[in-house]
Amino acid sequence: MSEPRDAESAAARLRFLRSSLGLSQEQLARRLGVSFATVNRWESGRTQLSARALTALAQLEAEVAVSQSTVGGGASSTTSPLDRLPVARSSFVGRARELAELGALMRRSRLVTLIGPGGAGKTRLASELLSRDFADADLVFVPLEQLRDPRTLTSSLASRLRVHDRKGTPLIESIRDTLAASPRLLLLDGAERLADQVAELASNLLGTLPELRVIVTSRVVLGIPGEVCWTVPPLACPSVTADASDIAASDAVQLFIARASDRLPDFRASDVAPHAIAELCRRLDGLPLAIELIAGWVGTLSIREILQQRAVLLDSEPSQVGQHSGRRLADVLQVSYDLLNPEQQRRLAMLSVFGGSFRIDDIQAVLGIDALTAVATTRLLVDSSWLVVTRGPEQNLFSMLETIKTFATLQLEKTGDGPAVRKRHALHWASIAVGSEQGLSGPDAAGWSRRLEVAGPDLYLALHWADEHSDADLGLDISASLWRWWLVRGRLAVGRNWLARFLTQAGQRNDELAGRAVCAAAVLAAENGDYAEAIRNAERAMAIFGPLGLKLRMTLAATVLGSANRYLGNTEAARLGFESAVRLREELGDRRGLSIAINNMALLELDVGNIGRARELLEQALAIKREFGEQMSIALGLANLSDVLIKTGEWDTAERLLDEGVAMAEGNPQLIGTFRANQGALAAHREEWAVAAEHFRAAIAASDAGGHPHDSIEPMIGLGRVYHRTGQRDEALGELRRAQALAADIGNAPRLAEAEAALAEVTGAPDAAPAQSAAPVSAPPARAPRPGNLTARQADVLRLLAAGRSNKQIAAELYLSPATVERHLATIYRNLGLAGRVEAARFAIENGIADPVL
Repeated sequence: MSEPRDAESAAARLRFLRSSLGLSQEQLARRLGVSFATVNRWESGRTQLSARALTALAQLEAEVAVSQSTVGGGASSTTSPLDRLPVARSSFVGRARELAELGALMRRSRLVTLIGPGGAGKTRLASELLSRDFADADLVFVPLEQLRDPRTLTSSLASRLRVHDRKGTPLIESIRDTLAASPRLLLLDGAERLADQVAELASNLLGTLPELRVIVTSRVVLGIPGEVCWTVPPLACPSVTADASDIAASDAVQLFIARASDRLPDFRASDVAPHAIAELCRRLDGLPLAIELIAGWVGTLSIREILQQRAVLLDSEPSQVGQHSGRRLADVLQVSYDLLNPEQQRRLAMLSVFGGSFRIDDIQAVLGIDALTAVATTRLLVDSSWLVVTRGPEQNLFSMLETIKTFATLQLEKTGDGPAVRKRHALHWASIAVGSEQGLSGPDAAGWSRRLEVAGPDLYLALHWADEHSDADLGLDISASLWRWWLVRGRLAVGRNWLARFLTQAGQRNDELAGRAVCAAAVLAAENGDYAEAIRNAERAMAIFGPLGLKLRMTLAATVLGSANRYLGNTEAARLGFESAVRLREELGDRRGLSIAINNMALLELDVGNIGRARELLEQALAIKREFGEQMSIALGLANLSDVLIKTGEWDTAERLLDEGVAMAEGNPQLIGTFRANQGALAAHREEWAVAAEHFRAAIAASDAGGHPHDSIEPMIGLGRVYHRTGQRDEALGELRRAQALAADIGNAPRLAEAEAALAEVTGAPDAAPAQSAAPVSAPPARAPRPGNLTARQADVLRLLAAGRSNKQIAAELYLSPATVERHLATIYRNLGLAGRVEAARFAIENGIADPVL
């Protein structure tokens, strides 16, 4: 590392040194033997330091480094029995696992480098470990933070070892002689500014002194043979669903409470909601420095206010707010940022556009660089503690801590690269979305599912970019491609909202892109129970695709027409749609698609009681599915065939099929719900009532979570019948009436008939329908609920429900009990006339209460 010569670097060194010593410009001028005006000009950058002045500055920095043993704001200048290890001003909190792991590593390795971003607690962790486990070692602590001139490194080490110059003998030889006579343990703290020189010094000493051990703390790796790098992790934070005891036990929360108590002695953790502190620690990434700085605001602001203003508070000037630590998080990060060259700084800033985790190929695409440069850039930023690595069996993922990302985003705005890189980001994720449409139905469906699960935040950003820039083509392309993902993950209301936005922007276009989006909207509407809308969109898609000769696209629209009409009980219209799909698949020679079309025809035959024909068609479809070996497709075939076998009394065969299919359904809520419903039906036939009830409840939960209301009706009916058979009449009536109301609400005529038949079994009356069943079943009943019917807290509950949170997660985020959340939801459903979570989520998104998320 070369000596910085420009005025700006020298000015920064002067300001840092003066701040460390607590001197005025006039006092520093006297120490350097110059005038006050000269120091003032140097610090402002108006003039450059002369060679003589630079030498004087370096000597003064070396003297300060030797005389001080403080590290940041957490230690005093008092020396300890461990030869000047910094003495902490505050208690050490947590890190039991890290201390054990690092201690074992240091006992078997001669050179260990603790790496991590500024504020991760590297020095404090190393000092605590050495004071606990290496108290008998002859330790030498060498603080490097204030050394700016590489030439002073050897002198500083010599001073710490109390080695004196010997005439005619190089200083490094005197150091080696001293260390050889009394083997030492060296702690070189804060090596990032002098990484090359520290690497050279460590190699020299370790190569000639076999008993020597060296521990280094640094924001960058040294990169020399024998170096063992150990990344200091953030403090453990409690999860969103953690209970009060788990929150209290987390290291991050314990640190916050300890520092808040230092700031305000009468502070008690019981004075605030534990989930609020947990959320604050998560938002701070468990970064010790950030937590300590934020805790200093306790007593001035409430926890909620601190949570809302955390970014501003972390960047506040200590002198402006009465703090005395002299540190801002931005200042700490700036030190690391200054170690990068301009192009590296620019690339780091551009990486801040990612919303979640990303891969090497994502970096290459968004930064617009070649593969080799992307790999080299990533390695440098990982080694410099800017990026966090999550290692995977096939590909590693990279991400930024939120606190670091905030800093990098500010740098991006300064460069002016923001608009261009955000556009590249949106285009890249659009290409991923387009690839997923076929990928999720192909042999690597599981891989695509994992890819999109990670990509969710970035796909969301790409959709928002298209919306904000009124780029209807890009928005249609992304949303029309993601329909299968939204279907698999149960994000139906989210997908419908995005498609509606971009279709509105597109107007009455009749090109292929618009047709794809209209067809995707039809699929999601059908699965969401909005059958009339599904039919309208499917018919429009057929009208667009037909003249364009897009037969493959037409098959999907025809399938939606068949499915929506089947759910409405319009058997002949359903048959026409499914037969069109079969014919088109045959014309295309698409056997994979043909198996899907045959499967749908079988379900229609099952609805009308042609069980033999249904079984024949399902066996034919499953045989084709097995040819291609796609697990999700095979699983669906097994689920449907097992349903027929249960009805025909072939229970053992049905059980074998269910066992085979369940293992394939992981990650697909709709399929899981189908299998659990079938398992419940099988157990009920065998009169295993407790087992049946458990399966039916799981099926309802899976279908509810997946946003597939028509799939939850059948297990509701099954559970109601189980309650009836076990003498729980009130529970049976409650469950069956729920099923009846939901079937009536979404207009599912076949399921409505089943629910009413089951109610008649329980009540003994042929007409057991409550008022809801009087609604016409051709379309969902019209409602015009008003957002004004909600209180602010109810709106918060509804917003989180629409984002896919469970009741327990909602309770954690809003600092409520789960029982209170349930009461809020019951009131919301009643006041707005909503049947359940699916309708509530749709209502929240359509009325602007919730933002759509992926």
